Amino acid sequence: MKKMKMPKPKYLDAENLFENAMGYARKEAGKISGIRNTKKLIYAKEKARIGFMADYLTGKLDLYINSFPVVSQLNEFQKESLDSLIELKTFRKELGYLFKLNTVIKNLKKNNLASIRKSDKPEKVRKTFYGRVLSLKKDVVRTVNFLNETGRKLKEIPEIQFMPSVIVAGFPNSGKTTILKRLTGSEPRIASYPFTTQKIELGYFTEKYKDFQIIDTPGLLDRKEEERNLIERKAVNALKNLDGIILFVVDLSEESYSLQEQKSLLKELEKLGKKIVVALNKEDLAAEEQKEKGKKEFNEFECIFTGENDNSLKEKLIEKMN
Repeated sequence: MKKMKMPKPKYLDAENLFENAMGYARKEAGKISGIRNTKKLIYAKEKARIGFMADYLTGKLDLYINSFPVVSQLNEFQKESLDSLIELKTFRKELGYLFKLNTVIKNLKKNNLASIRKSDKPEKVRKTFYGRVLSLKKDVVRTVNFLNETGRKLKEIPEIQFMPSVIVAGFPNSGKTTILKRLTGSEPRIASYPFTTQKIELGYFTEKYKDFQIIDTPGLLDRKEEERNLIERKAVNALKNLDGIILFVVDLSEESYSLQEQKSLLKELEKLGKKIVVALNKEDLAAEEQKEKGKKEFNEFECIFTGENDNSLKEKLIEKMN
């Protein structure tokens, strides 16, 4: 199964980065020996301290910068997910700024190594280099701290499988998770979801050698459009980009929500432009009058009573996805 993987950015301790670089440079340069001429030995060590410090910093920053996703290479679901978490314009700006700062360090290394060969005071050149590099610390720390927080958010995006999917929708307590368990035959895998403080449940089943994914997104699809905040709207838009259909679960017993309220939500979800199958659920708790009312209320959609065997429901879903 191919996953739509979002790159997981590295964490960088920017506060101690420059001090660690200087310590590393001093230690490595101190290992230089075998040069009998004192002047040449001093030159070699000062050049080494410039080189080692610059390489330590730029090496760490290169790895860090490259661990972040390239927005243009992401699929639509990932772009929408990313856009719901962070300001893409600000993210690009800060990442680009860190790249520029890293380039400045590389150029400082090149220029000061050239200067030290012409100078009769190599220690002064090295100190000048250190001073200029350390003057960048404040900007590097600020930018890295912003990107560290961005990276933490990016790790929340679940690894949705790139396969035909059934997006389970409906109001809370309609029995969505129970249906998910029935379809998959196992406990669902719970994953963090970037759009809400609640959780997404993922499950899978195989039918006729083909894999299918079940996605239950509580807190996202159980509210009307006008009640959703900006992040939730982006979440719904992101789900629109997944290959799959909607399985809308209706609580026939009307324990928490009336059939009219549930149909109103379903009408909102129609705007996603996906195929829909309605699962008339909890018929064992519903009166005959409620069952008949439910069939009439949702007669314009393809409906199935969940009391029927699980294979019937799977067949209906697979047929709808083809």
